[in-house]
Amino acid sequence: MSGATFTGAPAAQAGGPDELQQVGVLPWRLRRDGEPKILLITSRRRGRWIVPKGWPMRGRSAVAAASREAFEEAGVIGDISPSPVTCYRYMKALDDGSEVPCRVTVFGMKVRGTLSHWREKGQRQRRWFSLAAAADRLGDAELAAFVRTLDGAPEALRPFGSFGGRKDLPGEPRAGGR
Repeated sequence: MSGATFTGAPAAQAGGPDELQQVGVLPWRLRRDGEPKILLITSRRRGRWIVPKGWPMRGRSAVAAASREAFEEAGVIGDISPSPVTCYRYMKALDDGSEVPCRVTVFGMKVRGTLSHWREKGQRQRRWFSLAAAADRLGDAELAAFVRTLDGAPEALRPFGSFGGRKDLPGEPRAGGR
């Protein structure tokens, strides 16, 4: 869950023996003029611009956990890609001041709606950015580099736009594919 401390976090390892795994969402929408926008949120501790992310959840798939993080941290619901769009690594600051390597698997989400009140509203800011501005604001170099590639090919966002036809609960992924 979002905001979990290291001691309560799952021991899921990604690449290396000490690397932890998280899941995240790259929320996006298209303006009426077709310009893609990316939603970023601030981290709680340092106020850096990031994507919604958190620990995998027992009993939920990675995509369902990522969708839940977007709902709780950013107050967004939408159509989420069933496959990751990218992954990146960063150093996670722990409560004791130490850092641990962490790998984030990121799923794309075409945002259908934003809530005016959500779980972490009082702890974070959220803001829509152009692709270039989002890349400039992101502190995670690998994720910023991925977003920069989208600026040259925004159509890469479109494959995640239409999933299934059923209505799902807020924050839960929609099933199916194109």
